[in-house]
Amino acid sequence: GTTHKSYQRPSRAWEEWSCNNSPFQGHKMCTTYRPRLFSWRANSYKSTVVHKDDVKGRTLKATKFIPAGTFLNVDDPATSFYIDKNEWDLLDEFVKINPSAEFYSKLQNYINEYGYESSSTARVGRTVSVANVNTFINHGCSKEQFKVGALLKRTDENYVNFSPLTTRHSELLINSLVVLQDIEEGEEILQDYSEFWDDEKASEFDEFHKRVCGAN
Repeated sequence: GTTHKSYQRPSRAWEEWSCNNSPFQGHKMCTTYRPRLFSWRANSYKSTVVHKDDVKGRTLKATKFIPAGTFLNVDDPATSFYIDKNEWDLLDEFVKINPSAEFYSKLQNYINEYGYESSSTARVGRTVSVANVNTFINHGCSKEQFKVGALLKRTDENYVNFSPLTTRHSELLINSLVVLQDIEEGEEILQDYSEFWDDEKASEFDEFHKRVCGAN
């Protein structure tokens, strides 16, 4: 209903109030990301290119130097496709009942292959990039290789489980990427895929990591 929708996308007034009051006003969401995320100087656009790779399939490389602290291709989460868990369950049931409905099965496969589970206190579901190259960022096998990472992680110090700011801009703040280390021109951009796995699914990630990286 209306109340549920207001929690899914809080008003601008609620966002303003929260960033000026405890416990949110001192958090980096309000002090750093909010004023910088919408500044063109803090964002890097058109600085990456997709390369075909015989082993990985596709990789994402930098076409110019990208400094640490920059937001990378923020238009990805801004134009991403989100499907609520209830809608996802309905789609799954529909595909099972109607296996000949090829369009729906392809949609499901597309989300499974390129999407990931996306959750906050306001909503739970799956998100997939609509038309952005960030989806071709591969998993790095060591901390030294992680060039980009999620803006907000549940493991962050002073992580706030619910915030009107993160809920209002959930696609941007939860799904955007920030450059962790300087990226040189021609360098492949890698990420720590463990950011996509919840703690209860750690064993699944371990299996994935071993399959991709071997014993590293």
